[in-house]
Formats: sequence, C-alpha cells, structure tokens
Amino acid sequence: MNIYSVINMDIVGSREIEGRVAVQEELKQYFRQLYVENRHILVAPITFTLGDEWQIVLKDAKESYNMFLKIKEFLLHRNINCYCGVGIGSISTKESEDTREMDGKAFIHARKALIYAKETNTFYNKMLYTKNCRVIFMGDSVNGSNSSSDQKNSSDQQLEVAVTSVDDDFDIIDTLNAIIQNNEILQMNMTEKQREVIRLYEALGSYAEIEKKHPRYTKSSISRKLSAANYFLVEHNRNIIKGLLAEYCKLVKEQR
Repeated sequence: MNIYSVINMDIVGSREIEGRVAVQEELKQYFRQLYVENRHILVAPITFTLGDEWQIVLKDAKESYNMFLKIKEFLLHRNINCYCGVGIGSISTKESEDTREMDGKAFIHARKALIYAKETNTFYNKMLYTKNCRVIFMGDSVNGSNSSSDQKNSSDQQLEVAVTSVDDDFDIIDTLNAIIQNNEILQMNMTEKQREVIRLYEALGSYAEIEKKHPRYTKSSISRKLSAANYFLVEHNRNIIKGLLAEYCKLVKEQR
C-alpha cells in the first residue's frame, strides 16, 4: 500500500490582497515550475481547487514540510501568508493528473487539517497551540511499538527510541505538529535581513561565496545573522520532521 501526502493551502485574507489576480498568475507560473522541478515526487500538477485554495499530492510524504516551506517562502517574499493542512494516508482512487479526481484518507485528513489551521482560537483548537503557526499535519493514529526494521543506522535508532519509548498514548503526529509549531515560531521571528542572508547562504553554499559575490557582507556578519535567526536549529528541526514523517509512513504501512 502506498502512503501519500495531500497538502491543501489557502492565502490568508486573499480578498484584501492588492493585485490579487496578478498574484494568482504568479502562483500558477510558480506551480508549473515546481512541478517540473519536483515531478519525481508529485503525483500530479498543483491544482487550484476553490477560489485561492490549491492542492498538492505527493508520493513521497516525508517531503511534505519541505514542499510547504518552499511555497511559504515564495509567498512571504511577496508579504503574503498562508494556511496549510497536510493529510498523510492512502488514496482510494487511481492516481490522476487532476488532483480533484482523487480521494481517500489522505484527502480527508488534509481537508480537516486545513479547517483546524484556520481556527484562530487556540483555546478551542486542540491541535494548534500558538497563533503564530498556520500549518497542521493529520493522519491515522499508529502504535509506535511495532516497527520491525532489522537494519537501522544510529540516527534511525535514536529516532525510533524517541518515537517508541514513551507511553501508549504517545502519538507521532502530535510530536510532528509540536516540532513544526516551534519551528514556525522561530521562522516568524526572523528579520528580513536575516532571511536575505539565509537565501544567499542556501543558494551559494558558503560564507566565502557570499562575501565574494556580495561584498557588503563579511563572514562574521553572515555568521551573526544566521546565528541570530537560529538558522541551524531550524534546519535541524526540518531534518527531524522529515525523519518523523518517514517513520510514520513506515508504521502506517506495517499496521495495515
């Protein structure tokens, strides 16, 4: 059985956005580019569904958060925020080039997750514990004690210990959402100058390359900005999230 990820996203306050039609066109072009670059993990082209909502179906669920971050960064560069609901699970239909022709547990979880992501009252919202996060993952509950892989590297073993050694009420999805919410808060506190340095660092790969191509930055100033932004902690969290998603998908397969 294949495990899929369905990502439903919507723009915050879309009706108030200046140049809304132009933004939609930019998004459509960006989605076409994303599909070309990521078609090895995408089931179908990214589809607009209702109004400013769009839907992404991934055949590699562990890449869900990274895909969300790519789109969020594209929107933030235009001062636009978004809601995101991610559902992990099976699909009950055949794969299709049109996401609207597919259905199943992953789609049901994604629709429900987006509703929770839009719920602003954190007192009543039992999945979102901060107003500074607008992304939620949902999936079936699984028992972490049944993992049966014989060969694991040390990081996999550490992750499995973290997942299986608590108590019977432990839920990987809850842990995933907690880490994501903390990571989203860290990113929300980044300044635009810090984000600019992060973009350069991710594009060029080293302090020296940034300094060479953008002389206004020195190695020490780059280091200070990345440190102040908690960049390396954010990246570490991304790797943990990816690992948890991979472990969750494995457990779902084993328990079906």
